[in-house]
Amino acid sequence: MTKFLLAGAAAFAIMTGAALAQTADTTTRSTTADGMGSSSSSQTRVTVDSNGAETDESKTYTRDSDGLHVRSDAQTVTPDGSARTTFHDEQTASPDGETISHTTTTTEH
Repeated sequence: MTKFLLAGAAAFAIMTGAALAQTADTTTRSTTADGMGSSSSSQTRVTVDSNGAETDESKTYTRDSDGLHVRSDAQTVTPDGSARTTFHDEQTASPDGETISHTTTTTEH
């Protein structure tokens, strides 16, 4: 389980690596639980760097009887729309912490 969480933290750190160049940063968080053992937590973050490029990031954690599911998405767009990078990472771990699946996709447009 620790491996899984560290991998998720590393992916998020890569997505937010340009933190020093940020000029604006807005973060929204929410958490829900159903009282039956299932819960969901999400975070959405929008940053604009010193060059005006905007990055929209979201991360969702869902825990249910099947295990832990983590989904991360990010999209960065330059001010004139000429360049766009899309990042998607999805991981699933069983209740005992073993990684069931892990996919990562990065696309340059």
